[in-house]
Amino acid sequence: MKTPTPASVRRAALALLGACLPAVAGAAPCLVGTWEPIGNAAAEWMQKNAPGARLAIDRQQAAISFRADGTYATDAAVDATVSSAAGGSARTRGTRFQASGTWSTEGDTLVMKPSRESVRGDMEVAGPNGARIRVPLPSGAPQVQRLQYRCAGAGMETRMAIPNATPIVQRYRRKDA
Repeated sequence: MKTPTPASVRRAALALLGACLPAVAGAAPCLVGTWEPIGNAAAEWMQKNAPGARLAIDRQQAAISFRADGTYATDAAVDATVSSAAGGSARTRGTRFQASGTWSTEGDTLVMKPSRESVRGDMEVAGPNGARIRVPLPSGAPQVQRLQYRCAGAGMETRMAIPNATPIVQRYRRKDA
């Protein structure tokens, strides 16, 4: 297996954070409320789709609130370690992701339009030779996210399309039930 580059590790970390969060909804009353993830779909996806890579979620706290007025707010904290069969690894500690904006639905698609996002934390990347570097987690302009979703009672599921691979499927439970 190829040793992951810092850029590929950062992308994986952002996918990991993103999978802790549902997307947004708008006109679907079922989505209104506060939700927390069940497990970590990004970690499960990596186990299936990245042979030789091992992802351990050391700590995860996440919730997203969809409000009836079409706004949302999310807050997630994740500590994780990714290691490769080749001996490289990446570790995040104290990573925090927050976002807020508006949500809507288009059929079975959940559309989240963030007006604010923040990512705090860094990643320590170690190569198979033991060399280590610390890099900040990337941040950029907020991006609209579109996910397929299903919602019924106290459960919700989102599907994030991944080009040339299986989707990331994240399940949630209603926290305010």
